[in-house]
Amino acid sequence: MAGRTDKRYLLELCLQPDQPAQRARVPHLPRPAPVPPVIGERAETRALQALDTDGCIKLAQDLVRVPSVTGNERAVQDLVALTLEEAGLEVDRFEADVSRLKAHPRFPGMEVERTEAVLVAGLLGQTGERSLILNGHVDVVPVGDRQAWHASPWSAHIQAGRLYGRGACDMKAGLAVGISAAAALKKSGLPLRGRLIVQSVVGEEDGGIGTFAMADRGYRADAAYVLEPTRLRLIPAQAGALSFRLRISGRSAHASVRYEGVSAIEKFELVEARLRQLELALNQHGHPLFREYPIAYALNIGRVRSGSWSSSVPDELECEGR
Repeated sequence: MAGRTDKRYLLELCLQPDQPAQRARVPHLPRPAPVPPVIGERAETRALQALDTDGCIKLAQDLVRVPSVTGNERAVQDLVALTLEEAGLEVDRFEADVSRLKAHPRFPGMEVERTEAVLVAGLLGQTGERSLILNGHVDVVPVGDRQAWHASPWSAHIQAGRLYGRGACDMKAGLAVGISAAAALKKSGLPLRGRLIVQSVVGEEDGGIGTFAMADRGYRADAAYVLEPTRLRLIPAQAGALSFRLRISGRSAHASVRYEGVSAIEKFELVEARLRQLELALNQHGHPLFREYPIAYALNIGRVRSGSWSSSVPDELECEGR
C-alpha cells in the first residue's frame, strides 16, 4: 500500500498546474435510490449499492486537472492505470508501436503527428460466455483562447451542478463513469459470467489510433459501449468520419498585375461550393436516429493555409477537413 500511496502522491502533483490552490470541493451527492430486490434485479441492486458516486465525481475532476492535449496523454494515463489498479482490476498499460500501426493497411489515419500512444486496459472477470467493452478517451483538443475561459481550463470546478474544464464533457466524465462502474462490480463481489474490459484510449480526436491499437492487441468483445456524451440516450448508430487534405495549385503573380496570375484561394471557393453540394447529397437520406440534427452528416473544413506574402497572388492552398 505504501508504494501505491507514493505513486498517487506523485500523480497528484500533476493536478491543477495553473491554480494549485483552487482545488474544487466535491459536493456531497446521495447514493442512487435502492432498486427493489425483485427477481432478475438483485445483482443490479448489489452493484448500485457498491457505487461510489462521490468518488466518481472526484475522479472526473482529477482526470480533467491533468492536461492531455492530443499527443501528450502519458500523465493522465498513469492516473487511469493507478485508479484501475486501486479498484482491484487487472491492468494492462502499454505503449503502442505507432510506426507499425501506421503501416497497417486498415490504419484509420491521424491529423496530429505523434511519437507515442500510451493505452490502458482494465480487466474484470474471466474469458467466458460473453464480453463487454467500456471505451473512453483521454485526449482533448487545445484550449483555444485562454481569455475566453472564466477559470483555468484545467480547474475542473463545479458550479451550479456542472463540471467545467477542457475534456469534462468530451469525455473524461464518461471515462470516470466507466471506471467507477467497473470498481463497483469488483467491490460488490458479483461473479461475472464473462469479461469486462475498460479501455482508456488516446487519439480519438484525430482518427482513432488508440481504439485501433486496442483491437490490434486483441481486446475485442461481443459488444461495446463508447461512453461519449449523448444526453444519456443509447445511440446504436454512428455517422462515421473521414479526414481529408486537399491541395490546390494556382499561378503566382505580383499583386499589381494579379490578373496575370491564378489565385488558389479563388479556385478553393469553387471547390468549397461543390463540397457543400456533396454535403446536401449525403444528407438526403439520413439515419432515423439522426433526424433531430439539422445536418446529420456534416462536412467541415477546419483548416486552410495559403499564400506567403500579401503582395503576391497565392499559387498554392492546402485545406483539411472531415
